[in-house]
Amino acid sequence: MGSLSEQRDMSTSSLPGVIADSDDGLVFACILDGKGGAERIGWKELNAWRPEQGPLWVHLDSGTETTHRWLEETAELSEISRRILLEEETRPRVLTTDDGLLAILRGVNLNAGADPDDMVALRICTGSSRLITIRYRPVMTPRDMLSDLIDKRCGATSVPELFVRLTERLTERMNTVVVELDEALDEVEEDLEERDFSALRGQLTTVRQTAVGMRRYIGPQRDALARIHIERPPWLNREMEILLRESADKLQRYIEDLDAARDRAIVIRDEISNRLAEGMNHRMYALSLIAGIFLPLGFLTGLLGVNVGGMPGVQSTLGFWVTCIMLGLVLVGEVYLFRRLKWF
Repeated sequence: MGSLSEQRDMSTSSLPGVIADSDDGLVFACILDGKGGAERIGWKELNAWRPEQGPLWVHLDSGTETTHRWLEETAELSEISRRILLEEETRPRVLTTDDGLLAILRGVNLNAGADPDDMVALRICTGSSRLITIRYRPVMTPRDMLSDLIDKRCGATSVPELFVRLTERLTERMNTVVVELDEALDEVEEDLEERDFSALRGQLTTVRQTAVGMRRYIGPQRDALARIHIERPPWLNREMEILLRESADKLQRYIEDLDAARDRAIVIRDEISNRLAEGMNHRMYALSLIAGIFLPLGFLTGLLGVNVGGMPGVQSTLGFWVTCIMLGLVLVGEVYLFRRLKWF
């Protein structure tokens, strides 16, 4: 899965100077201009923000006391909303509260040295004019979207659109990993004739672990996005709802692809096991034939080697050669018999 590593490197280096992680909890904050661009702000402007200034997007790191204090005092979120947003271990879900729409979504882990199936959580609280995202570990999707707003000036124009694009981007990144799983399985099937089964079994184990790990979160995330149209907030228009349902449909397709990849991995593993068993059976069969051929010969030589009186041919100079000829005839007779029985 080398291409995924390359994508991690590209994602990390695509925003030079745009985001500088700080220990004050504020990863970045910006005010949308309604035309696809945004203006970055700091804590001072953030604390003084009012809805009439424009749509606000705040991306925070949950690991600082400043973040906790801002959510409670300035953002004025309820205790239950803060607890949901700051939970360290959580599964994808969406719920509506007095503070707005709360969403816990997962994205593939594209951080350097990380496994894609170790999906990172992005906690979202959104309303009509403000979007708050919170991370525990770095997430590449917000960085890319900020680049669209600040550098390319082709980002979202409103908070609902920002939320939908964020969901779409998280979903689209999963496709890369799903495709790479299929390609990895194709490579394993092509390499079956190379007989390096130990390496292939290791690759299959990696594919299965990745598929199972991703499905663990993609399933609940699909259900969460599908639930939004049931409890659609008033600020989310029909068009945005349709786009969210499209993301849910994509997640359903990814689930089906992951299930198919897992089943293919099981089939390939069984094929490898069958080939290993077949090779072992062939070797054991050959050893059994050899043992069957030499068992009568061994019996005869053992019988003739008994040191008792009366053994025929002991006094004859031709006894040894007669014995060898007799053993040769027995060997030829055994080979003929085995061939008639189609044992080889």
